[in-house]
Amino acid sequence: MLEYEGTVIRPPSEAQSVIIQATLGCSDNGCTFCPAFKEKKFSIKNIGQIEQDIKAAARLYPGARRLFFADGDALIMPQHQLVRALELANSYFPRLTRVGIYGSIKSVERKTVHELQKLKNLKLGIVYLGFETGSDEVYERINKYGSPQGNVDACKKVKEAGIRTNVTVILGLGGKELSRQHAEYTAKILNLAGPDQIAALTLMIAPNTQLFEQRKLGEFAELDEFGILEELRLLILEMNDFRCQFFANHASNYYPIAARFPEDKQATLNVLADLIAQNNIANLRPDSLRGL
Repeated sequence: MLEYEGTVIRPPSEAQSVIIQATLGCSDNGCTFCPAFKEKKFSIKNIGQIEQDIKAAARLYPGARRLFFADGDALIMPQHQLVRALELANSYFPRLTRVGIYGSIKSVERKTVHELQKLKNLKLGIVYLGFETGSDEVYERINKYGSPQGNVDACKKVKEAGIRTNVTVILGLGGKELSRQHAEYTAKILNLAGPDQIAALTLMIAPNTQLFEQRKLGEFAELDEFGILEELRLLILEMNDFRCQFFANHASNYYPIAARFPEDKQATLNVLADLIAQNNIANLRPDSLRGL
């Protein structure tokens, strides 16, 4: 039987993938805004447990084409163990076309390009990286491992290995104070990294996070709905015309966007400008329907 321990999170684009919980929790888990995985300490499952999970999943979903290795930052698994897990996935899922995984600066630093290429040859097809922001000041405030430039380097390294990249940025993360800097500097690092996919989420301040306490103490002033849309508009405006898929259709977003840049860039900017000009909250997703 396939069982999961605690909260399991996967990217929206992995909704149809079979989830294999290869690790528990997140290797960093210190970000001020993130409520995920607080109930468990990070650990890596042994290969015997992973094989049992893969076998159980294969019995339930024998024709599955896509897998996702959870939890947060499963790419940090030792190379020999991750290679073995992918070999098992290929063995038990004969129709497998792609495995997805969360990565980070920390985990990509520990892999050579050659090692990443070996993972690609075993059908690791996409790595999800949390950029969050391009502002050094915002990055320091959220207490995340690494730096914006470190995220750029990690993305480029994964791309060099021929693996697709999906990077997440979080609208509103700089609050009112640093909104413009957050948007402009985030566009800059996206221009430098040139990821294949970009996912723009909207900040939702969850209880039991440091950011929740900072807001309660008046140390963080969050943007309203139209401040978020303006930040998104500025972010897109400042992006260069490199080819990518751009998504702002996560449950947290006020208005769903799924576009291909650069061809859909101007149309997307026009939609955002119209929404901002109309200033009508009825055009947006209500808070009751938004979620993390």
